[in-house]
Amino acid sequence: MGKDRFDASAGLAFSLALFERYRKNGLLQAELHHVPNVSGRCQGYLQLVEGKVTSCYVEDKNGQRHQIDKDMFIDVDAKRGPFEWTLQPLPTPPSSMSSVGILSGNRTEQHSPIPKSIAMLELDRLTGWSNMQKLMLTAVHEAIDGWRTIEEIKQVVPLPPHVIDEALRTLLALKVIIIVHQR
Repeated sequence: MGKDRFDASAGLAFSLALFERYRKNGLLQAELHHVPNVSGRCQGYLQLVEGKVTSCYVEDKNGQRHQIDKDMFIDVDAKRGPFEWTLQPLPTPPSSMSSVGILSGNRTEQHSPIPKSIAMLELDRLTGWSNMQKLMLTAVHEAIDGWRTIEEIKQVVPLPPHVIDEALRTLLALKVIIIVHQR
């Protein structure tokens, strides 16, 4: 078994729970068969950001993508698998590790964290994301001006604080922002 492969013989649902617990980033893929509404063998993909599944789809033998619900992947894996899943890791941005405590509110007043945009948010790359998810990410990304602290962004953006925290984690994982600790 290579370093990119993992044993999902305990089931995909169990493995996904572990990835979420350990906040893994990456793209899971496996060759699947007997996927409803897809003929023949296909390649299944689950994208993980901070351990959460952000996109699920299969690519059929003709290269056409079909959006699939995560629960359907779990069901197919339980009934027809387990399949040999490969994880193509995505690196965790260095600033995201130091910001885990920051985003959850554990910070000192003298070091107010400030998100800074370092890249454009390319919504067309977020396949499988709902329009609402894209809208929330865009709202948070647009509020980042390099001067506002996370607390100030929470006052400006009309979303619950935990949603803003999650959006910031996602933007960090997508490498479109960094967190600095001073103005």
